[in-house]
Amino acid sequence: MIFSYPFYLLRCLLVVIANSLKKTMRPPDYVTFTLHGSYPDLRQPPEGLLQKRIKGRVKSIQELTDDFKTVAKNPQTRGIILNIGKPELSLSQIQALTRAIKDVRADEKEVVAWATNYNIQSYNLAAAADRILLQEGGMIYTLGLASRQLYMKNALDWCGIEFDVVQISPYKSALERFIRSNMSDEVKEMYEWLMDSFYSQFVSAVARGRNLDGNRVQEIIDDTPLFGGDTIRSGLVDDQVSAEDLPEYLGTQEKPARIASWDECSKSFARPLPPHPGRHIAILRVQGNIVDGKSQRPPARPPLPVPFLFNEQTGDLTFVQQARQVLRDRRAKAVLLYIDSGGGSAASSEAMASILEKIAAKKPLVAMMGTMAGSGGYYVATPAHYVVAQPATITGSIGVITAKIVNSQLLEKLLLNRETIEKGQKELFGSPEKPFTEEERNKAWQFINHIYEQFVNRVANSRKMEKEAVKQVGGGKVWTGEQAFKNGLVDELGGLETALAKLRSLAALPENTPLVDTPYPRRETAPLPGAAAWADYALGNLAQVREGRALFAGPLYFSEHINHLPFQERIM
Repeated sequence: MIFSYPFYLLRCLLVVIANSLKKTMRPPDYVTFTLHGSYPDLRQPPEGLLQKRIKGRVKSIQELTDDFKTVAKNPQTRGIILNIGKPELSLSQIQALTRAIKDVRADEKEVVAWATNYNIQSYNLAAAADRILLQEGGMIYTLGLASRQLYMKNALDWCGIEFDVVQISPYKSALERFIRSNMSDEVKEMYEWLMDSFYSQFVSAVARGRNLDGNRVQEIIDDTPLFGGDTIRSGLVDDQVSAEDLPEYLGTQEKPARIASWDECSKSFARPLPPHPGRHIAILRVQGNIVDGKSQRPPARPPLPVPFLFNEQTGDLTFVQQARQVLRDRRAKAVLLYIDSGGGSAASSEAMASILEKIAAKKPLVAMMGTMAGSGGYYVATPAHYVVAQPATITGSIGVITAKIVNSQLLEKLLLNRETIEKGQKELFGSPEKPFTEEERNKAWQFINHIYEQFVNRVANSRKMEKEAVKQVGGGKVWTGEQAFKNGLVDELGGLETALAKLRSLAALPENTPLVDTPYPRRETAPLPGAAAWADYALGNLAQVREGRALFAGPLYFSEHINHLPFQERIM
């Protein structure tokens, strides 16, 4: 600690010298940001060298926002151009970027959106810009929403596999697609209110961005796809122009606008001073499936878009050790709990919530929800002093489910014979040999009901709500952040900036207080992304659905099931 200050001062001096030299470098009129592929919400946590080389560098929404700010603060730039390709963003991430775009415009910089084609996802992002441009010959695809769910019971029956499930209510539908051949009335009702919320948020975003009446926006949506002059006459597009003609279009024929990508010109912008080595805001992350044991990240980008199996894992053992580090660190004056998880193990969720209670008793703790914070993801947020979510965050799902996979018929089909010798009448409670007996099912129901009451009590105490009010919005029901806010499950709608502003207020910290990730307690070498590594990783996740364990888990959301809105495939 003694030596950190001299190094800090030296780094500051080097930045000041570098910034003074950059004053002679003229930045472009417009800086282009190409948005394509997937982006995590926050800057990647520290990783080992091998892991970095395997995965590669992935830019985050947080870093994009910082880059936007850097351009906006430069007096010589006129604005930014969003070259929108095929970004794989959830609706909550689009809302985070929309906020960043509004901040750029508030600094009197122009934001121009350009794309070869627009779908509902890319247009939702473009709607926040000053001008929306379309490649000549491009089109606006359909802008409606549709949810498609694949039900697998008949196929599993044919294979000889059965999911035996005990759930707190029909709304707690994490495994419904495996035990039914069609959608239940309760789940259909839940999807209806979720889709209503998503659709109204999209219509409102377009109406605000394009200065159109909401009813007119819905008429235009019903008229899509649009191409040619109809894209302009509809009011959704300002003009059609090719990428090569953008300099003259944004400038003049005599003096075309100077345009460069961020990668080309980033060195011409002044860098901020490095963060002070003293007090900071610590980040604790709950990402992917909540599991018993250690946290793990996939060996690399998943080889197949299979939900649940290839999600990141947050293990209670790792998380509790990280949280204890934060609790002991006197420099960590406040804690940001970032959640992007659909839940998982009930026991692990409780262990994580317990240590978070210890932190909340000593330091300000604010929970920031990402794309999803449902069931166990919501459970771990209950100790927080304040909960922030985006309007489109998928949250709630207050409920419990337990299940086991029965494979005896599959073994028969494969001509395999399993012999079992048991000691103790209940030894086969979680066995895959047979479904629950009536007595075992009653025992499982008593167990999950006990856990559910614990969940309800946690939420009631955290949110200062009556238990019956919690049960009204609980029972496994899933909500958007907008709906959760109205139901009292969330304190404020917003993203990282909103959460940090609240933390700084609670802890009386200055605006430049840095965010510091909490490292894993022990570095582990990343497994090479071969078939064996992927199989081992997937089986680790699958192990959660066995032995009749209690799960805080909700519905599975598949990317292809909601048109152009790829909600991350994970269990909730």
